[in-house]
Amino acid sequence: MQHKHLLCSLLALSCAVSTAVHANNLAITGPGAAADGSSKASGISYTNIRDGNSQSAWQPTTPSNQRVSVKWSSAVQLNRVVLKELGSAVTSWRLVNNDNGAQLASGTTIGSNKIINFATISSKKLNLEVISASSAPRIAEFEVYLITEGAPEPVEPAPTPTPPPSAGVTSCSALPQGYASLDGGTTGGAGPNAVTVTASTGAQIQAALANRDLNRPLTIRVNGTITPANSGGVSKFDIKDMNNVSIIGVGNTALFDGIGIKVFRANNVILRNLKLRYVNTGDKDAITLEGPASNIWIDHNEIYNSLNVGKDFYDELISGKKDVDKVTISYNYLHDSWKTSLWGNNDSDNFNRRITFHHNYWQRVNSRLPLFRFGQGHIYNNYYTEVQDTGINSRMGAVIRIENNVFENTTNPIVSFYSSALGYWDTRGNEFSNTNWQAMPAEGVIAGPNVQPNAVLNLPYNFTLLPTNQVKAHVIANAGVNKCNF
Repeated sequence: MQHKHLLCSLLALSCAVSTAVHANNLAITGPGAAADGSSKASGISYTNIRDGNSQSAWQPTTPSNQRVSVKWSSAVQLNRVVLKELGSAVTSWRLVNNDNGAQLASGTTIGSNKIINFATISSKKLNLEVISASSAPRIAEFEVYLITEGAPEPVEPAPTPTPPPSAGVTSCSALPQGYASLDGGTTGGAGPNAVTVTASTGAQIQAALANRDLNRPLTIRVNGTITPANSGGVSKFDIKDMNNVSIIGVGNTALFDGIGIKVFRANNVILRNLKLRYVNTGDKDAITLEGPASNIWIDHNEIYNSLNVGKDFYDELISGKKDVDKVTISYNYLHDSWKTSLWGNNDSDNFNRRITFHHNYWQRVNSRLPLFRFGQGHIYNNYYTEVQDTGINSRMGAVIRIENNVFENTTNPIVSFYSSALGYWDTRGNEFSNTNWQAMPAEGVIAGPNVQPNAVLNLPYNFTLLPTNQVKAHVIANAGVNKCNF
């Protein structure tokens, strides 16, 4: 497939395809490969450092001056080691060829994906020496590779200006994180001379949109059940050819039952604290964005369909096409849907869409979490569970940074399937539990089971990253409606 060698060059982005994803991990496949708890390694479960499961780990009983090794019954050739740590306890380490005592590399931190390249050597045993650590470290993977000449090099995630986790995560922020924070941010209907309208029927929502003063920001507060029957004959609510609009639910009262919202040729729009379900009219999406549109924030909503219908009975929960940019989708509870979140309507929908997904709760869904063509995505601190077919599907040269997410009871959580060109991923610190990696189609690639990055996406914004082991509880407690005082 010629598209396996696709090169992408996007603004503020470097991308390289890596064959290391498909190389054999010699720590598992080498001759007589075994983990070795040497005299300096007083921890338990030595085999966990080489088992291909990043969620199990070797952990010594004390934090510093510990060592764990990988060895073979006969010497192997190698030139790359990948180390993966659960957490960030290590503060000093070195990698040593036990055969001759030569130091191959050293550093201060390991993190979730430390890629170490060096000239090809022959060795029967490698030692990872943890010189110091803030607490007993957890080394999840000690992978060993021989990368042959001509293979494209992988790229190690570059540092970005991310505030430390101790800065805290605020789930009820008045302003978005992510791409919607760029170019003046996203404020919706807030601001000087703003107008606020309360609506309990769809007809009142439609009237507020149709009659608005385009020179003043508008907030529509929804207090009631909105249906096609009480919406004055419209099949969807169009936020079209206007800017500076918010539609916000009151408490737990705002239900869009069978009718959705479309944002089209509009900028600076917020949709918040709404419950939307069973949309089979209009575009058949609960929320649709169609460009040109920018600075959109979709936050703290609950959106769902049903899996007890045909796959095409409903369409997406949240989708975007054409020139959509600077979108943040945060703290939503998205569940019970065949088609969930599509970005890019087809393989010709070539726009540089930039979308952030953070702290969303994806449950009992089939696929498209999201399906992402072209552009750049950032998916962090989401909780995925009961994914039936595919999760994140990066296609047509899209590059998605996927970090500190939890995937639990999922099938094929990260893939590139069903397009004429592959997409890429920058994976960091994710957790996989009870994951089923299935065979890929002829025109596709799966990221696992040994998930590694094959691109780098550097971000133009700061954000607060929650440690992976806190994500599930935080997302379940905070995603969805009626969680904040809006």
